[in-house]
Amino acid sequence: MSPKQCRCARRQRFIVNAAAVLALIFSSGSGADQSDPSLIELFARLQDETNPAIARRVEREIWAIWHETPDEKSLEIMRSARSALARNDFDSAIDALNQLVDYVPDFAEAWNQRAIVLYMAEDYAGSLRDIRQALTLEPRHFGALSGRGQVYIRLEEPKLALKAFESALHLNPWMANIRGQMNMLRAYLNARPAPI
Repeated sequence: MSPKQCRCARRQRFIVNAAAVLALIFSSGSGADQSDPSLIELFARLQDETNPAIARRVEREIWAIWHETPDEKSLEIMRSARSALARNDFDSAIDALNQLVDYVPDFAEAWNQRAIVLYMAEDYAGSLRDIRQALTLEPRHFGALSGRGQVYIRLEEPKLALKAFESALHLNPWMANIRGQMNMLRAYLNARPAPI
């Protein structure tokens, strides 16, 4: 497989994964999102768990809470973004998410979702800006941290990517794909010649 085919395959996998994350958006009206007090216990369980199946269930619970939109209008905007993304219509998805962050600027997942779409549209500066805002609102957002690592890989900043992945794994030690990317980054950094 050529490097270009590898990039295309990675991008397709990312699109599928991003669509799967967006598909978790199913509830509204609870106003839970990143302020839900049950997240404290869920994060403690994620750290203490020894059973991978249970840890994955806890992680899904965290994502479900993060995706709880404040009201019906924000849910409809999010659904519009998800629909556009499913059609690979990044411009429409970004337009919808622009509306969402304007409507509910304190909703961390709105910023994180726009960061994902901006990454897919290759607007890496915009993606990093939105990741920063998502983390300001929800510092435990391991998804945003792993997204930051992905952006830094694209920007050919392996040390910054490694730091972002380490931060994500500190919060969620069950992210096997991130652990694998960290190992590859460490191997790459260790193989580079030292500067003169």
